[in-house]
Amino acid sequence: METKNKILTGKNLSKEFNGNVVLEDVSIECIEGTAIAIVGENGAGKSTLMNIISGGLSPSKGKIEMDGKEVVFRNSVAARKKGIAFAHQELSLMAEMTVGENIMLGREPMKGPFIEQKKLHEQAKEILDEIGYQIDVNRLVSNLSPSECQITEIAKAWASKPRILILDEPTSSLNKEESEVLFRFIRKILEKNVCVILISHRMDDIYQTCTQVFVLKDGKFVFESPLKDTTENMLISKMVGRDFKNVYPERRQKKSEKIKVSIRNGEVNSRIQKINIDIPEGTVVGIGGLEGQGQRELSKALFGLSPFTKGDYMIDGKKVKIHSPSEAIKYKIAYVPEDRKTEGLCLSLSVRENILAMILGKNAKFGFINKKMEKQETEEGIRQFGIKVNHTGMKVSHLSGGNQQKVVFSKWIKTKPEILYLNEPTRGVDVQSKLEIYELIRDLTKTGVSVVIFTSDMLELIGLSDEIYIMYEGKISGHISGKEATEERIMQFSAKEGGN
Repeated sequence: METKNKILTGKNLSKEFNGNVVLEDVSIECIEGTAIAIVGENGAGKSTLMNIISGGLSPSKGKIEMDGKEVVFRNSVAARKKGIAFAHQELSLMAEMTVGENIMLGREPMKGPFIEQKKLHEQAKEILDEIGYQIDVNRLVSNLSPSECQITEIAKAWASKPRILILDEPTSSLNKEESEVLFRFIRKILEKNVCVILISHRMDDIYQTCTQVFVLKDGKFVFESPLKDTTENMLISKMVGRDFKNVYPERRQKKSEKIKVSIRNGEVNSRIQKINIDIPEGTVVGIGGLEGQGQRELSKALFGLSPFTKGDYMIDGKKVKIHSPSEAIKYKIAYVPEDRKTEGLCLSLSVRENILAMILGKNAKFGFINKKMEKQETEEGIRQFGIKVNHTGMKVSHLSGGNQQKVVFSKWIKTKPEILYLNEPTRGVDVQSKLEIYELIRDLTKTGVSVVIFTSDMLELIGLSDEIYIMYEGKISGHISGKEATEERIMQFSAKEGGN
C-alpha cells in the first residue's frame, strides 16, 4: 500500500483578538490524497483556522510546517505560492471584471507589459472545463447567478493548481446537479494527491466526499474520527454539545380538519400543470422532488411573484386572485425566498432596518416613525429568533448565514402571517441555527400558522413535514403523510410522473 506524505502540519495553533481567544491549541495534518471535513457551529473557529492555514491570518501561538519544514506565511499570496488555495464562502470576486479575469487574477499571461486577454480567457475556460462547469468566461461577474459566482470562486482557487484546496461551504448556492459535478472533481483531484479541506453544514456533502472529520467547538477540536466510524447525529451532538434523539421537533399528533389553502388544477403557463394540493391549518406541508421539477415556480406562484395562469386558488374555502406579492400580503401570506442575500435582505442596511422593513409604515403616525415602537419591535424580533448581534444598527451583511436567515424570518413574522411559504429555509446555515429554525417552524404551527417548505434536503423534508407532495416535471407525482415517508418512497415519486 502506497504511503501518503504529509503536506502540511499545524501544531498547537492559537489565535487571539484583543485578548479574546477564538482558536486554542489546535493541531491538524493535511495528507496527500485525503479529504478532511471541518465542522462546527458558527463562531467555532473554522474560518479562523482556515485563514491561518491559507495565510490570511498569523497564529498568536503555534507553528505551521510544510514538507517537514517550518513556514511563515505573511499573506495569502505567500501561502498560494506554497500550494495552498482557499475558495471562500464570502466570495472574493471583483464584480466589474469578467469571469476569466477573476479566475486568472494574479496569474495573467503577459506579453511585455500587456495582458494577453484572449489567452487569459482561453486558460480560464480550460480551468472551468477541468472542474466540469460551463460558464461564458467573457461575462461580467456582476451578471452571474449566485451559483455561477460560487463556481467562479472555486475555479479561481483551483487556477493556481494547489496541493491543498480549502472549500468553505462550496455547495451553499449550488443545485444538486452542480454539487455532483463538484464532488466528481474532488474525487478526481484526490487521486492526484491533492488534499481537500471541506467546511460544510451539509452532512450529505461531507459523507459523499470526506474520509476524516474534525469537530470544532469554542475554538478547540473536541472530536476527531475517520468519517466511516461516525453518524450524522453523532457529529451534530458533538457540535452543539448535547445529546438528542431526533434533529426534528415532534410532529402534530392529530391531523387538522380545517384546510387553510387549496389549489385546484393550478398552472403557470407550461412550466407547472395540474397542481392539486391542500394545506391544512397549523400544519407543515413539504414540497419535494429532484431539483428543477417546478418547485421554485410553484413557490413563486403561491406568493404572486409568477401568478397562476389557470386554476383555482382558495383560502379558507374562498376563491382568491393573487397576482402580486402585495396581494398575497393582504391575505396574510409571508414568503421566505431561496436566496436570502439577493431576495430576502438588503445587505447594505442594518439588522433593525431589515427586521422592520415590512411594518415600518404601520408604525408611522402622520408620516413620523414611532422610535419607541421601532426599538421594541426590533428587540422583540431579535429575542424571539435568537439572533446573535452586537447591536441593532449592525449591518446585516456582517452576520453569519444562520443569523441572516433568522432576520429574514423575523421580518416576515412581523406581518403576523397565517400562511408561510419557505423556500430552502435552512440552506447554507449552521447546524445550531438549523435546529433553532426547525423549532421556530413547529412553534408557528402551534399558533395556527400553515407552513409550506420547499426543500431539496430529503431528510429535512421527511423529518419536518406532516404532509408531503412530490413534484416531477412540473406536476404533483405523489402525496404521502410525513409519518409514512421514507427516502425510497420519495425517490419512487421523484423519478416518475404520477398525479392526484
